[in-house]
Amino acid sequence: MKNLFSASAVPSFLAATAVIISSSAFSPANAASFTYNLDCVISGTVGTKTYSGGNTCAKVDTSFGTLTIKDNATDAKKVDVVIDLAGTNKNKIQTFDLNYDDTKFNNNTLFQISAASPYAMGSNPITVKENQQKPGGYQGQLDLEINPSSTGPTNDGFTATISVNNFDLNAAYFNSQDTLNQIYAAVHIGNYGNNPGESGANSIWVGASSYYQAPPKPKYVPEPKTTVALALFALGALGLIKKRNSLHKSQQHC
Repeated sequence: MKNLFSASAVPSFLAATAVIISSSAFSPANAASFTYNLDCVISGTVGTKTYSGGNTCAKVDTSFGTLTIKDNATDAKKVDVVIDLAGTNKNKIQTFDLNYDDTKFNNNTLFQISAASPYAMGSNPITVKENQQKPGGYQGQLDLEINPSSTGPTNDGFTATISVNNFDLNAAYFNSQDTLNQIYAAVHIGNYGNNPGESGANSIWVGASSYYQAPPKPKYVPEPKTTVALALFALGALGLIKKRNSLHKSQQHC
């Protein structure tokens, strides 16, 4: 078995310690992107069955599309929201609700939103009412309501960027369920027929109760004390190695 403090063990020992310190200090703690599946109905008609809100977002074994939340590619302090409805050029997005981590924000948080072309925002683009938003008669409560002004059958998706002045937003801050712990987000779809991806004169409120693509599990990031302790251990070990080598050489010359 190799002596940990022998001269030949010095390079490999220090290299291993450096890797531990480096990877521990810089491991990302939050997900950069995740996608919800719009997989349940709050109110509206699917096929021949009509739903009218209440305490449940009903699973109907189909998807109305997806809603993605991700860190902005050019500004790490902002977050993008992307909605992709089922079908192509069939429906429109009227409003949608999001939920946030209540420990990070409150009703006084000045959220801002800007839509990417060809979309635009309405006159009241974003409303903050923590645990008060009830989409489509649903009794569970969310936090943000967002109102696009120009989505329609020719551009039935939606892309926008959310920001807060002087605050570093992270996609993970919007990965929270409503007060009934059932849905993460809700979307009001217009120009809707009676099934996903069909056009018509109706509308429907749908919710996201599951992930289409879940965020990766956060990597462990140790406390600063742990990283410092590792560094001190490496320095102490190096000093002990040098001391032992020096003593060994002096004994050889006696």
